[in-house]
Amino acid sequence: MEVDLVPTRRLQRWSRARELLGPVARVAAAFPELSGLRIRIDLLPGGSRRLGSASILEHPPRVAFHPRLVERPSELAATAAHEFMHLLQWPLHQVPNGERACDLYVLARFGTLFQGPPNYLEVPRKARNHWASWAPVASELARQALEERRHGRRQYLRWWEEEFRSRVPGSVSAGWGPGSAARAP
Repeated sequence: MEVDLVPTRRLQRWSRARELLGPVARVAAAFPELSGLRIRIDLLPGGSRRLGSASILEHPPRVAFHPRLVERPSELAATAAHEFMHLLQWPLHQVPNGERACDLYVLARFGTLFQGPPNYLEVPRKARNHWASWAPVASELARQALEERRHGRRQYLRWWEEEFRSRVPGSVSAGWGPGSAARAP
């Protein structure tokens, strides 16, 4: 059984809908927990500052993407992974709530598959600007952070941020943190 991705009318009318739906469907296939779930796929307004959003309180849930993401396939895939992970947070309750937790779980599970720096975890600018070379380190540390959480560490997100920063030579606190990445494409 697969995820049932249903494009909204707005997306169906968009000339580049297939360019968005193809990569989003490939990412959705990596979430077997969503199998059998119907998810509406939509576009955010072109002037939106957000790359994606998950409207989890709607039935069926709706996931929307910034139209310019079709120009950046790896960023589209990373954004789709983040938004689909929100569906594992709620209503499925398989992942702790919150944007930072969502980022960490995406890194742990898909950090080298759907590459894109997290937008809510603190990441040194140097690593953010050269993410492809830092993704394996970030992903491995994310898996370790989840193991720390399983062993009772309540500050596992902060642990990841501190450990990752310690691996990036010359990292300083200026210029990194939530929101330091450009939110709009």
